[in-house]
Amino acid sequence: MIGDLIRAVIGIGVIVVLYLIGAALVRNFAGSIPSAAELEPQVLADVDYRYRCVVCGLEVVIYAAPDGEVPMPTRHCAERMELITPVT
Repeated sequence: MIGDLIRAVIGIGVIVVLYLIGAALVRNFAGSIPSAAELEPQVLADVDYRYRCVVCGLEVVIYAAPDGEVPMPTRHCAERMELITPVT
């Protein structure tokens, strides 16, 4: 009888601890999202950058980028993709 009571108390304690950990994680994720007022709009220019994966040959096309900047190549097959469009 006492053993069952101790198990129930331990079980309730474990549930409370897991709930507190989960609530802290959700609170942490919700706090990391910037509000719309904090985000500054960027001016995008029309571009035509084409990247190719050096391992498998997959191609990616980027049609908009921040004005005056060449975007960083993405990763595919764990390697950086190569820019195959000449930059003018």
